[in-house]
Amino acid sequence: DAFGLNNLSVDVVEFENFANATGVSQLGECFNELSTICTAMLDRDLPALLQIENVSARRKKYPFLSLEKVGNILEKYVGTGGMAMGAMGPMGDRLKSDRKNHNLKILMLKKNEIPLLIKLCRMQQQSA
Repeated sequence: DAFGLNNLSVDVVEFENFANATGVSQLGECFNELSTICTAMLDRDLPALLQIENVSARRKKYPFLSLEKVGNILEKYVGTGGMAMGAMGPMGDRLKSDRKNHNLKILMLKKNEIPLLIKLCRMQQQSA
């Protein structure tokens, strides 16, 4: 769920910090793609960035983002009720706060939005 993705994103930051502290040249860069995927999957603007007309904005914001991997992650949520556990508000209410950290903002998707986003990912993969 989205909270799991958020936890993974926190872990990736720690991996990057550790890698950079080792002094091994470019080791921290190994986490760029994973970090980008985690950040993008939690970004409240992801549905808009996946629109065909926003390709350049998406590439500028997330240069390492693989639409194939985004689509694969989204497929895990088909039929499960959305990107996070619990009730979800209207489309405009995409942000929820974690009880422990009121600053935590997570993308919330309705169940019917997920297949549409997968379709957008797959269409753009084929045209690339």
